[in-house]
Amino acid sequence: MSGKGYILIMMLEFWQASLIAMFSVLFAIKILRPIAININLVDTPNDRKQHEGNVPLIGGLCIYFGMFIAMYISRPFPDNLFYLLMTSSLILVIGMLDDLKNLSIWLRILVQIISCLVIIICTDICIVSFGSPFGANEIELGQFAIPFTIFAVVGLVNAFNMSDGIDGLAGSLALVTVIGIILFGAVKEKASILGFLLMFSAAILPYLYINLVTSKKIFLGDAGSLLIGFILAWILVFLSQGEPRSMVPTSVLWCVAVPVIDTFTVCLHRICSGGSPLTADRQHFHHLLLDTGYSSKKTLLIILVCAFCLLALGLLVQQVYPTASLSIFILTTLAYIGWSFVKKNSSKHKNL
Repeated sequence: MSGKGYILIMMLEFWQASLIAMFSVLFAIKILRPIAININLVDTPNDRKQHEGNVPLIGGLCIYFGMFIAMYISRPFPDNLFYLLMTSSLILVIGMLDDLKNLSIWLRILVQIISCLVIIICTDICIVSFGSPFGANEIELGQFAIPFTIFAVVGLVNAFNMSDGIDGLAGSLALVTVIGIILFGAVKEKASILGFLLMFSAAILPYLYINLVTSKKIFLGDAGSLLIGFILAWILVFLSQGEPRSMVPTSVLWCVAVPVIDTFTVCLHRICSGGSPLTADRQHFHHLLLDTGYSSKKTLLIILVCAFCLLALGLLVQQVYPTASLSIFILTTLAYIGWSFVKKNSSKHKNL
């Protein structure tokens, strides 16, 4: 078979897997909605959650179901992607239990750490290098590789979890990340990961449609936002490590710029206020926009525009001046931190 024929067949298989994932998610939503209501797996409005009525927290479970069915039916995927989806079930379960019982944050983090260790042991992949972010010698982590990998993955997982504050935000940011990975050219020689990402994106789309367009909403829940963060974190690790490396490590930051910058800034605010960085509040970017008077959908649009602008900046820097990529990302983060502190102080003065 010619090379073009093989590529065509492979792409058809990828689209087949994506369609299977999409329709499996729609089927799961139909079946699981009444079950979730009966077992009280719902999100109830409160001071921080201002939606109407009890909303089923089944988005994450439906996305996982769609991906599982698609991977089971479709062509075999490499071991690392198989281990990723299987280990993600631990994240899904602890997230669902948290949605039901409101578990301790430390228990959730412990399960996330264990899940990371399982993948590291099964795949022998972790963050061993930062690449050459300043154009000099490559920065290798040595004995700190595994601890830093766990820190980075758990951090990104919870960044996506914290960003899930308005309809469709975490799912939409996940799609921005997938688009970023593709635009950075990270999957040119990684057909299996491209197929996995297409399937992953296809599983998210029905959730976004139900959540943003219809009146019968469902939410991701902690199960869903943790699942999305975990999958994307490890895909980025797979792509940015090893030889030959298909993605420059600093490019990873631009693909997840909004959740990373926002979460870092919020934690900094909480620490400066004398609180715990893990204590929930209304200091996230989406909260600041909502408090300014923007609607939920306008807030979502503004954040997505910002995410794409940051992605475009990262792509431009990578093409023109790659050794400045990390420095510009840090300067961008500092600029947002400065703006957020000014915004916070102005809000305090208005309330006085």
